[in-house]
Amino acid sequence: MHCMRISRLIVLFLLVRWSSGTKDKRLVLHSDEDTAAAIQALTARIEQLVAQNNRHESEIQALKSGSVDGSVYTRWGRTSCPQNGSELIYAGYIGGNGYNTNGAADYICLSGDPLWGVYDDSAHPYALKIHGTEYQFAQQFSNGGAQFFGQNLQDHDAPCAVCRSSRTTNVMIPGRNQCYPGWTMEYWGYLVSGYYTHSSPTNYACLDANAEWEVGDGDDRDGKLMYLVEAACGSLKCPPYVEKREITCVVCSK
Repeated sequence: MHCMRISRLIVLFLLVRWSSGTKDKRLVLHSDEDTAAAIQALTARIEQLVAQNNRHESEIQALKSGSVDGSVYTRWGRTSCPQNGSELIYAGYIGGNGYNTNGAADYICLSGDPLWGVYDDSAHPYALKIHGTEYQFAQQFSNGGAQFFGQNLQDHDAPCAVCRSSRTTNVMIPGRNQCYPGWTMEYWGYLVSGYYTHSSPTNYACLDANAEWEVGDGDDRDGKLMYLVEAACGSLKCPPYVEKREITCVVCSK
């Protein structure tokens, strides 16, 4: 009972302070139950304010130290980043090894404004070559993939953009064109890779559904190539997948 009386006095003091600046707000405590309820409400409010203050302190310290959270991803097929809290680090060209040679498997986003160190411009037979990347959709679709991308992309050179999201984590989800709840979409598109009979190994990439190309570049010069990826039922469960249906993809952040 002694502790309850002390708690009640504390609550009365806080309530007086709370109500002193107003004319209309009054609260009368008739019992120990009223006091307990008031203490619970005040405690919850205090915890909320403390948590809010801690967040503000963390944000201030991050700004002071320059260590603002974020994550980086590549937007394949575009030269800009989405207007959703992401910013462009650089734009450039999708590169890789030639489609008919062994070598590195990855698509890579080459800078659009290169700088050079030490170099030797003479030919070297043992040097690994890096090429630009062409869209190769006409073998699958006579309109060069226009039903997927809204335009004929055949033989056009593929650009890219490296983006920084204000969110700390990002993931590419193959098989979906929407993010799961609680995640923010950076962009969606279609899964692409190299052709299975070609010598070059190739990883998968998520090509933006609104893919662009470099101006005036429609010549068939090959290099690294991109083909749409389809589902093959068997060890891949159908349903939910469908035989020969093109696989979507989405890049999400949180």
